[in-house]
Amino acid sequence: MFRGLSQAAQSLGIQVVDNKQSKGGQAEFTEEEIPMMYRAQVGGRCSLQFAGRDSKDLETWREEWIDSTSDQPRFQKALLKTGLDNQTYRILVKFPFRLISNCGSDSIIRPIMGINGIPFISGSSVKGLFRRACDKDQVRKYCGFEDAKDKGHCPSTSGLRFHGAYPVGDWSGSHKIKVRENGQFVTKVRYRMLDVVHPQQERQVGTGKKQNATALTSVSLYKPTMIFEFSGNALTENDWKEVESIFWKAIAFGIGGKTSTGYGLGGYNDNHPAVAPSSKTNIALIGQGVSPTLRSDEPEFRPNLFKASLRGHLKRLLGGVTKDADESIDKEVERLFGSSSGVGVLKIFWEQQKDVVYDDFWQTKTFKTQGILYLDGGSQQDIDFMEQVLKFAFVMGGFGKSWRRASHQLFHKSYKKFEIGCHWQLASTDLKWLNIKSEQDLKQFLEDLHNLSKQRLASNAVGCQTWREAWHPDKVTVYAKQTQNSNVIDLFHNSIFKKTEAIGGHVSVRKFNRKKQKEEDVEQLEFSHVWHRMLPIGDGNYLEIVTVFHCDRDKWKHKKYKDDKDGADQLKPFLDAIAERGLKYVWGKQSPLESFSPAQISLNTNPKSLPAKSLDKPKLKPKK
Repeated sequence: MFRGLSQAAQSLGIQVVDNKQSKGGQAEFTEEEIPMMYRAQVGGRCSLQFAGRDSKDLETWREEWIDSTSDQPRFQKALLKTGLDNQTYRILVKFPFRLISNCGSDSIIRPIMGINGIPFISGSSVKGLFRRACDKDQVRKYCGFEDAKDKGHCPSTSGLRFHGAYPVGDWSGSHKIKVRENGQFVTKVRYRMLDVVHPQQERQVGTGKKQNATALTSVSLYKPTMIFEFSGNALTENDWKEVESIFWKAIAFGIGGKTSTGYGLGGYNDNHPAVAPSSKTNIALIGQGVSPTLRSDEPEFRPNLFKASLRGHLKRLLGGVTKDADESIDKEVERLFGSSSGVGVLKIFWEQQKDVVYDDFWQTKTFKTQGILYLDGGSQQDIDFMEQVLKFAFVMGGFGKSWRRASHQLFHKSYKKFEIGCHWQLASTDLKWLNIKSEQDLKQFLEDLHNLSKQRLASNAVGCQTWREAWHPDKVTVYAKQTQNSNVIDLFHNSIFKKTEAIGGHVSVRKFNRKKQKEEDVEQLEFSHVWHRMLPIGDGNYLEIVTVFHCDRDKWKHKKYKDDKDGADQLKPFLDAIAERGLKYVWGKQSPLESFSPAQISLNTNPKSLPAKSLDKPKLKPKK
């Protein structure tokens, strides 16, 4: 054991039972008795970063942290008097989603742990947040300032102190659910504080970089109630009113990390409703689809799916107009969305208007949601462009898991195995936001957006990336038809097409089976090269859209026919099938069966000479 630890424990009044003695008289402990928090974060010692359901180290660490003998943490903060209490001023804030902060240590993102292991946000973090909402005089009065003449720091004139914030009550998010074990339902305790981070961009966009589909662990507080504490001997009643007024302005910016994906936003209490951020664009959406799940396999609708979709589609669109990925695409994406080295200028916020409805569709957990998506930040040109990227995401697929497919629950009712796809539509208040009613409207929208993407990169808009989903007209073909029911959704379950990687996404890989102690072929899903969307256009009608990425012809070969040059390629049979069902060419390469080489791509139009045409964008009234 650590030298001097037993003496330190005894000085704190903790009784130490020394029942294991070595020959030299020093206490000996087995490796299993050392808490996970103090073990090296290496394989064989402790591994907390991976979020798999079989992560025994993570579960052990969680039990050691919050108490394995109780459904809730052994230590919790009680709700004390809010407002002014002697010399302490407390403000209660509730958060509608999650709140995350990072202590800067360990191998996982987790909050700072205070006394008894209770998470807290430091006073310096709260002060930094508060300072952003102050004017010059308020900074001097409440936060202190740098004296330009003496080049020294001057303390606040009011003596205001920031004590940080802590959760009230059960901060672990414990609750009981029923799960099936050995054919029977049993009650288990689950903890919502164990969050997941699931990097998907390189796999989704298809940039060619290898990235494992590994879910990583983080610790965040689920819908917490937080107490923010301040003190100051010299503050008057009016001063405290001003402090609280500034605080609510500050909390509207969001607190903690990942605020660009919805964490730490929307703070409110019974006397202060959540303040929706001011924005240049706000769109009311209704959606349903396959629900994201936590480690415990519980469904949870996560607003970060909007940022993920917009970021991915921005890369697709820019990847179709330039060969310069590092200096042009990555620089622009990081400027708008941020990176590990800086904050992005774009702000995205999802305001939930109705409670999310979770359900099971056969073997799949699903969600239904309704709310308002806000876009703001950067220049007006940034917002105008990103609004078109948002339209592209909405028109061509959707948001969240399985966005490349239309909802099978809605459009393939005879299919009962599990839910595939999603479906998004505009709320009645925003039906005029999207003026696409026909194949010609869609063609014009895609053409204008492609030209707008060229203008975005100006002189660098030459060539395109080799990525599978780089949005260039020589690499992709779009087909569409006005309809009331899906004409092609059953093609994705055709016995041949569903086993063709480019269509069904199925691929056979060689893996080692530990139980059988031998290698065997295992079928797993990859991302399909075909998108399918049922876009609502009013009066119960839809514009059925099929998007085909056809350049990687090897992926279009059925595995059973790979040795047969005539029967291997399923691109022609698939295109023939959608043509037979009435879908017509809209945009992209009109003859996708022709051979393709990236060297063939040329942009004959100088982007600087393109007309500065803006897409139709009706003015929207701000939501109340």
